[in-house]
Amino acid sequence: MPRKTGAGLRFSVGIPHYNRGRLIYRPLFNLLNHPAVYEVVIVDDGSRLEEHQSLKDFVDSLDCGNRVKIFRREENRGALLTKLECVEKSSSEWVLVLDSDNTAFSSYLDALGGIQNPDPQIFYCASWAWPFFPFQDFSGLRMDFESACEWTRSGVLKRVYIFNDGNYLVNRKSYTEAVGGMGMITSDVADVMVVNYQWLSKGGSLEVLPGVSYFHRVDASSFWSQTAEESKKRVTEIYSFLEAERRMEEGMFVAK
Repeated sequence: MPRKTGAGLRFSVGIPHYNRGRLIYRPLFNLLNHPAVYEVVIVDDGSRLEEHQSLKDFVDSLDCGNRVKIFRREENRGALLTKLECVEKSSSEWVLVLDSDNTAFSSYLDALGGIQNPDPQIFYCASWAWPFFPFQDFSGLRMDFESACEWTRSGVLKRVYIFNDGNYLVNRKSYTEAVGGMGMITSDVADVMVVNYQWLSKGGSLEVLPGVSYFHRVDASSFWSQTAEESKKRVTEIYSFLEAERRMEEGMFVAK
């Protein structure tokens, strides 16, 4: 189980995949050329057979070091449960969760590899989901439940979309325990926001690494584009709970 080498922290990267086929090259190329990346775990969430075969063909052509593991599930269970399975199947103690339409810049991977004594109760975030979502207002800061409540009341958290960010470095055990215990909530339309709210409610933190970014693609096929209005309603509800300093409780959300 890799953790650190002389060069720093080594980690797995978990990528949920659904009907993107050869488009996997966009996040994969940078990962396989970076020394901090121990392995890449891709879980196919019930893609069409031709898309799954395309995924396998492209990975075979690029992965000379056999660092990519592909798992296929016939049933489509959604993005968050697929992320959970990616993390569960990873060999490393630490896992970068990365959406299949995003690219982790080398500077982001460098920063993650340079973390000293990472804390299992922290999700480590970039300071910019470039080019659409800048998180620089939180650069270098650590957000816990109390500070999230304060920043919600001041308006900062409503203006900066970091609560919708799920492309971060997580501790495998902590993440699987947190997300695995959420039950049907994991199918919520705003699943990442609900996870982050639950994570803070249970005593975890989000830490924003200064000066690092990843490439965040927004296109018509993305989950965000297809559920934007419903997701905004859910996050507005979460903001109201934070303003009232109300932690997440069992039964608070009904899966949609």
